[in-house]
Amino acid sequence: MKTLYLECALGVSGDMLLAALADMLEGGPELLAGAVAALGLPGVSVRFSGQMVQGIRTRRVEVLEESPQPLRHLSDLTRIVGASDLPQRVKEGGLEALTRLALAEASVHNEPLERIHFHEVGAVDTVVDVLGTMLLVEASGAESISASAVNLGSGFVEFSHGRFPVPAPACAELAKGMRTFATESGCELATPTGLCLVKTLAASYGPLPLGRVLAVGYGSGTYSTGAYPTFLRAFLIEDGRPEEEGPERDVAERDGHKEEANGDGHGHAH
Repeated sequence: MKTLYLECALGVSGDMLLAALADMLEGGPELLAGAVAALGLPGVSVRFSGQMVQGIRTRRVEVLEESPQPLRHLSDLTRIVGASDLPQRVKEGGLEALTRLALAEASVHNEPLERIHFHEVGAVDTVVDVLGTMLLVEASGAESISASAVNLGSGFVEFSHGRFPVPAPACAELAKGMRTFATESGCELATPTGLCLVKTLAASYGPLPLGRVLAVGYGSGTYSTGAYPTFLRAFLIEDGRPEEEGPERDVAERDGHKEEANGDGHGHAH
């Protein structure tokens, strides 16, 4: 069984998660470019690049908007996703994450869901981050997904509604039920898009699971440089049963041979 593990010790954003998955999977950039084309948004494309963060090579994914994009509500995004030819599971997961994001904003602003038309949901880059992430997760073949505790950061953040302490209201709402912590970074390390994706995907939180690491991807984002560099790591792990793994099986066989040499081959209680 394959497990996808999302290490969010340095934070999480939509573009960091998307970049880490594209870096982890062979052919990931090509798959992502295909997903963007499938959404049918004119003038929208993705650009891939490398970025060094604290001496570590990471991947960047930038969503390019070559033509003006209208402000969109959740109903508009639902139509866009529904009309695409992406796999059904990808569309369902993407809509679940986008709805969770919209519900968080509706809650903190005390607005009906249908009236939410805030930048974080309306922006094309968020739609690409969410649907692209879901497609790459599907392509990984992972049967289970887990994550580390998420670093929310600290300090203050400013946006259209004013200046707020980290986590900002929407992030605090999305963090309900998640395992989180904070560090003295002086900046926001987890964004609403990143939190809604992890919350939608991860079935559990904890340390790196036991298993054989098949691939690792590093993803950085817009704010991954400076005094507090950030990146996200995605691990694809094969979780084989102990009896199927060579070293542990060899130990068991040696123990069995010793028992036979010391007695009649039958186990004894001690």
